[in-house]
Amino acid sequence: MAEEHSTGSTSTHACQFDPPDALAVGLAYKAAKDYAQAASWLRLAAESGSSNGQYQLGSLYKHGQGVNRDYALAAMWYGHAAAQGHARAQCALGILYKRGQGVEQDFTLAARWLREAATQRHGTAQYHLGDLYQEGLGVPCDFAQAAHWFRQAAEQGCGAAQYCLATLYRDGRGVPQDFARAAHWFRLAADQGSNLAQYCLGILYKSGHGVPRDDEQAASWLRKAVDHGYVNLSTPRLARERGRPGTAPYPREA
Repeated sequence: MAEEHSTGSTSTHACQFDPPDALAVGLAYKAAKDYAQAASWLRLAAESGSSNGQYQLGSLYKHGQGVNRDYALAAMWYGHAAAQGHARAQCALGILYKRGQGVEQDFTLAARWLREAATQRHGTAQYHLGDLYQEGLGVPCDFAQAAHWFRQAAEQGCGAAQYCLATLYRDGRGVPQDFARAAHWFRLAADQGSNLAQYCLGILYKSGHGVPRDDEQAASWLRKAVDHGYVNLSTPRLARERGRPGTAPYPREA
């Protein structure tokens, strides 16, 4: 990971605060969208060893808020926080390894850090860990494990996980085929704005699988899917990737 270079002097008032105060001040500036000041104060907290300060500073580097966007520095600060057990940092670091942003792409390390966060009930991490099991990346392909982690995230309201769990029930992968449960989870994701879930729910209404056959409901959900940008893509994975931009249920990352 890259070593950080100073981007400027810290406020002359910063030395008057203990590290916990620096974190609180940094978070207040971040909430007010004064990211340059936030970065200055959060750097103080991070350098003092605050795991949340390290995580928050990493997030500023990831998004280019108050500092130049730098995924390597984001990964470095996430790594410091992750090593202290910070679940959000573990998830964020796992996603960077999964995508190869700021670090060499490494699905095994992605799975390791996502699992650390997932076992702390971090919903986004649970979703991404389920995705690794579904695709066999960094872990053996295991639809039962994918369903387990998708369910954990889905029950916390993660729309991406709700959609993926629904597809497993629809197709009988890792769980017994159950169109009623598929319809349940598709509906929850569809209500959050997932064009993919809206399309799949419409198809279930059209065919009468898991729900009463209802052409009016089918047309309604299919229309919503198109209005929200649904495109009939050829492969499920490509569909998931293309479905992410602008669709509400995909996990928002810090």
